Amino acid sequence: MVFMLAGIFTTAQSFAQEGKQERPRQDPEQMFKALDTDADGKLSEAEVEKAQRGRLKENFAEIDTNKDKFIDKDELKAFREKRRSERKQNRK
Repeated sequence: MVFMLAGIFTTAQSFAQEGKQERPRQDPEQMFKALDTDADGKLSEAEVEKAQRGRLKENFAEIDTNKDKFIDKDELKAFREKRRSERKQNRK
């Protein structure tokens, strides 16, 4: 009986955690390389359009701070740091 209850609790706990699981974070460098299909060291709007996740598409203009119609690694890093800082501020 004790083993059955322990098994039920473990199963229920597993189901509860499944709903809360987040996608594993992809390494930014790997993501950038995967999207940079022409390997020129920057992401064009066309390359970003092919991205499965929408954040880059949605924020392209904001990320492209020098307005050259490309996102380079420094711009993407700065955007990610800005967003991270904003999330920390919102938690307070």
